[in-house]
Amino acid sequence: MGLLPSTVFIQPMSRFEHRPLDTGNVRPRRTAFSFPQSIPQHWLKGSPAQTHFFNAINLFVVSFEDFMGRVMRGRLVHLKDPEFQRQVRGFMGQEATHSFVHTKYLSNLRAQGYQIDGYLEVADRLFKDVFEKRLGPTLCLSIIAGFEHMTALLAEIVLSSNMLGEAEPAMAELWKWHAAEEIEHKALAFDLLKVTQPSYLLRLLGAFLGALVVAGFLNAGMVMLLRQDQQLWRRRTLKDVWALLLGKHQMAPRALGLFIKYFRPGFHPAQYDNYYLAEQVLQGQEPEREGFRTRSSLETAVPSVK
Repeated sequence: MGLLPSTVFIQPMSRFEHRPLDTGNVRPRRTAFSFPQSIPQHWLKGSPAQTHFFNAINLFVVSFEDFMGRVMRGRLVHLKDPEFQRQVRGFMGQEATHSFVHTKYLSNLRAQGYQIDGYLEVADRLFKDVFEKRLGPTLCLSIIAGFEHMTALLAEIVLSSNMLGEAEPAMAELWKWHAAEEIEHKALAFDLLKVTQPSYLLRLLGAFLGALVVAGFLNAGMVMLLRQDQQLWRRRTLKDVWALLLGKHQMAPRALGLFIKYFRPGFHPAQYDNYYLAEQVLQGQEPEREGFRTRSSLETAVPSVK
């Protein structure tokens, strides 16, 4: 049976296909995102700092997701299990869709006067000329696995703390959809690394480098955008950054606590069950807030990887 037109899949008033979370059948969802020029420059509560937290992710995630696709495509030949290969291809499809949609929003940033092309060029060259050419595919895959753990924990914080509750609707839906899919496929890069090179030390090195990628590009992007806004050292900016990291949203301590789990020798992403947050978003519901209904590693079974 052939696929129905995309308008059937994307519900009215939604910009992405509502389909239940399915970690056993990861595949891209149809999207209909558009970003009109009427979207405010500071679209999250009128706050430059909180808006540019997400804008900075938007800047580097395009290059990184393209990098992920190239690296993982090269690893597919090492997979003997056709079902797992299908899953990895579905993961790559989701990341390619993220890259495509976030690239669309770059036009809005340019129209708002932000000088971003130099930053994008540096990011692209770093992943192509330094990571891929000098670090090799195995270490690159380890970095991707660490990066995916970081994005999954950021996704949990964003969804559970309702950070996007007062955001412009198109941007709120963009980031909720992206966060939900990051949680849905959070185990696949880890499993691919485990199949191709199950070294614990390699996993730790990739985790550190993945965290550096997130922290480095995120901070550099925020500083660049806030400086262009002439908002870098304003009182409101400092107040909002405090709220993000150590105040209301507690991003720094929560991220550190979740990140440390990755270093346990028997860790697997599925052991930490935050899937309910993604499932609610992917079915068009509002995610639960601050409930931390996640189950421990003892309560969640780890899927086998062939």
